[in-house]
Amino acid sequence: MMNFSMHLRLFLRSFFLQTGWNYVKFQNLGLTYIMMPFLTRLYAQDKEALPAVTTRYLDTFNTQPVMASFCIGALAKKEEAVAQAKSVTDFKERVAEWIGARRGLSITAASIGDRLFWGTLKPLTLLLAIFIWLCLGVNFFEIELSENPLPLDAFCAGAAAFFVYNSVALFVRWEGITIGYNSDEKTCFGLTKFDWNKTIYNAKRLGMVLAAGLMLFGVYYYFKNLALDLHFITRAILVLFFVIISFLTRKLKVPNMYLYLAAVIIFNIACYL
Repeated sequence: MMNFSMHLRLFLRSFFLQTGWNYVKFQNLGLTYIMMPFLTRLYAQDKEALPAVTTRYLDTFNTQPVMASFCIGALAKKEEAVAQAKSVTDFKERVAEWIGARRGLSITAASIGDRLFWGTLKPLTLLLAIFIWLCLGVNFFEIELSENPLPLDAFCAGAAAFFVYNSVALFVRWEGITIGYNSDEKTCFGLTKFDWNKTIYNAKRLGMVLAAGLMLFGVYYYFKNLALDLHFITRAILVLFFVIISFLTRKLKVPNMYLYLAAVIIFNIACYL
């Protein structure tokens, strides 16, 4: 069932997982749309069963969009087992396993994906873009390395960040389907084949090194000619303030989104003053 043609169709349709997103059952419509070619082929000889099968996919589903590829592959494999059930009892047991796989895998994949893509890779590629801008002479944080940077130079930084992020995302989208399909519950449908925690840890440390380098560069620029001014002192204090507050919010278990929102608002106000 899972030949190259089917794999490609599921992969292309996976980009539409968020289609029809709703507050009741989240990504259920997108998941159903993705799986329809597979279900149609699997139940080609039993078309009367297809409506009931589709109803199962319309139940609540929610996970990180990129990591959903593992769920797609695993559910396809589990659906094959359901279609091959020999008795009513066997059918019910396999459907129960299918439901358990959908719930457990979606939660696990969401936890890993949120930390890897939203919490680590996006900030890391943003820092990468900033460093490229600085190296190409694009004015940033009022640091003028070149008076007239070329538009192409400015575009290169964004393109590099876009390429790095999407290279990882596309790889996971493609390989996740195969790994999820060829694995079982013992490896959490392939999720345990990767040391996600170590990957996230190393990526975050790299991000901290880039962020520290950016701050040191700014300090060097202002201190080399002793050109301290009110703007620099104010922004340095704000950065240190939010660094300290981030440790406090972690201990108090306050969601980071509120801290990020406050930082964006305050830094934008500081830029206009």
